[in-house]
Amino acid sequence: MMKKVALVALAMLLAFSFSGMAFAQGSGSAGGAGQTGPNEEFQKKMGAAKVQNFEGTVLSHDVACHCIVLKGAKGNLTMQDDYAKFDGDYDRAKGVKAGAKVTGTYKTVDYINYAVEVHMAK
Repeated sequence: MMKKVALVALAMLLAFSFSGMAFAQGSGSAGGAGQTGPNEEFQKKMGAAKVQNFEGTVLSHDVACHCIVLKGAKGNLTMQDDYAKFDGDYDRAKGVKAGAKVTGTYKTVDYINYAVEVHMAK
């Protein structure tokens, strides 16, 4: 009787092992053919999103969390600046201070606004 229980347990263990390996191969985590990762999906959505314009006064800009809040003619606009060019340069984010007048473009992906270009108004 003990031999049968051990045999059944071993068979179940092997079945779970093989099913786990098969699941891991088909999950796309290893970059399977025809499957895209989260960043690739985001890039596709970002590329397809409509470009929108903004103009306003910076209420706050948190460089650490990449968040800009603007006051514009249509109300406040909150944007992420992860992918933004600031006057043509990706490294000038710290130059955008509260009270500055800015213009630019942004895209909305999954209900989040992403600044694409930010220009200091003259």
